Amino acid sequence: MKKILFILIIAALFINSSAYAEQISLDFSARKPFNAAVRSALMPGWGQGWNEQPTKGWITFGVFAVSVAGAFYFNSESEKKYEKYQDQGLINGDYYNDYESNRTTSQVFTFVAIGTWLYGVIDAYFTCKSQNSYPKTSSVQFFYDQKNDGLYLSYSKKIAI
Repeated sequence: MKKILFILIIAALFINSSAYAEQISLDFSARKPFNAAVRSALMPGWGQGWNEQPTKGWITFGVFAVSVAGAFYFNSESEKKYEKYQDQGLINGDYYNDYESNRTTSQVFTFVAIGTWLYGVIDAYFTCKSQNSYPKTSSVQFFYDQKNDGLYLSYSKKIAI
């Protein structure tokens, strides 16, 4: 996933003929459905929070985080049980049953994590699309600066006092 995202960003920078200009800026602060979906793709729940649905955002993030943690935990446990099963050498031993059970549970958690991630992206997109547009008070920008020869990511938030 990281490789695909990196390739897409680099391709977007260099496909444009102005890629050799002094600075290229991608502004994700505009209130658009695509921007909400990108936020949720990067971190499930962020798009919902940006759409001013913080409870839904925290629930989406929580389900995603717990399911990812559960997938890693049960995958690790299944590997431990499989090693014990191999050491024991019994064909139908308890360790093999435990291995299968932990492996299945890990797969369930993995599918829940993928489903939650997809739900977050799709929900953020369509929720933003259905809401009225108004300017946001935060800004996320990704840009390339040729003078300093680097890619930069900046985040700013306006607060009213």
